[in-house]
Amino acid sequence: MNHFGKTLTFMSLAVFLMLISAGGASGKILFNDTIDVGSGYQINNYFIEVADVIYSSEVATIYVYEGESKTPKYDKFLSVGDSFTFKVEGEDVKVNLVSVYSGLKGPAKLSITVTDSSFINTKTLGKVDGGHTNAVFPKTPVLDITKTVEPATMGVGDEVTIKVSVTNKGDGDAEKIIFSDPTPAKFVLQQTLIAPTGQTIITKGETRLVYVYTLKATEAGTFVLNPTTAIYSNNVGDELPQASSNSPTVVVEDSSRKANLDVTVSLDKYTVDRRGNLQGTIRMKNIGESSASGVKISLLVPAGLKYVDGDSSIEIISGVPTIYMESFGMQQEKEIAFRLKAVDEGTYTVSTQNYYSFNDGVNPNLQSASSTSMTNAIYVKEGKYDYLLEQPVYVYLVPLLLIGILAGWFFYKHRQYKF
Repeated sequence: MNHFGKTLTFMSLAVFLMLISAGGASGKILFNDTIDVGSGYQINNYFIEVADVIYSSEVATIYVYEGESKTPKYDKFLSVGDSFTFKVEGEDVKVNLVSVYSGLKGPAKLSITVTDSSFINTKTLGKVDGGHTNAVFPKTPVLDITKTVEPATMGVGDEVTIKVSVTNKGDGDAEKIIFSDPTPAKFVLQQTLIAPTGQTIITKGETRLVYVYTLKATEAGTFVLNPTTAIYSNNVGDELPQASSNSPTVVVEDSSRKANLDVTVSLDKYTVDRRGNLQGTIRMKNIGESSASGVKISLLVPAGLKYVDGDSSIEIISGVPTIYMESFGMQQEKEIAFRLKAVDEGTYTVSTQNYYSFNDGVNPNLQSASSTSMTNAIYVKEGKYDYLLEQPVYVYLVPLLLIGILAGWFFYKHRQYKF
């Protein structure tokens, strides 16, 4: 090969390497298509909008907005073939005006590339018709959860009220929130007044009371309650870090001279067909250090369920199944069975109201105490053959009538052949 040929080969190789190098530097192409005037392309919190096209001059005006600002952060007047670069989260985004077209919306063809796409939130990436005002920008809600107890010092068998509130201190709504608040050891859930159900939304700046419930202490000691936690997402579906509340401390003092009647009510099942039976048990134990007297336990059965029968110690007083005992000693235990019948479909709870007195060894008069207990939710569903009872009478009479006619006809023919 002569000198000229070698030189030509070398130049060709150099050009080829330059093209490869240029191609590598161009990075990843995010978009290479036309965009109408007034529409644009979104990357994370930035929006590239085609503001104007002049076909005769082959130029276009490109706006770049940051977030919901109504004023463009960048205003570029480009000729076909021109480009400009700006940064999103520290990475270069290059916009090139490929061509312009005539028409009512005078579309412009843009090529948008990035050197590294790892920073891009794909939930906000893409072409948006109608421009900057139609773009949905990712927000960052921040949930601040506060847990309080009242009182912070109590006795065994006393109840403490827990309240949990949450404030959204971020710049957007918190969506698909799921709260978790486990019952601490050595406490029994007594009553739930407020509790979240399913997924909830807490708007920007909103403060909401999400839990109010009471716990009964079953043992003396100093207890640090579990934090309430929440998982949630922002407006574009990004999952955000879990939020946790503070962990308040409860001091449970030894109530050595106090009667403490622990009453729980449970059922053998919590899902039952209509007209089905439920077997219940009332469990009583005096976990205090003094005998209880004048014990009265009322079993509150909601409409939709019916009290059927129970142990002989249960009397019906003013229509309410009631247990009465003159005294109930320290550490004494007792179980009382009863039976209910499911009458109507629905969701119910069975509860007890408990009253008793005791001598605390200090006051001259008997001290009164009361408490409540409640079952888990009871679901009464449609019975297996309920649909049969809902049919019109003729649905049953017609087949019976036909059976009767056929039976009579066979009997008649049988007698004919017999003789």
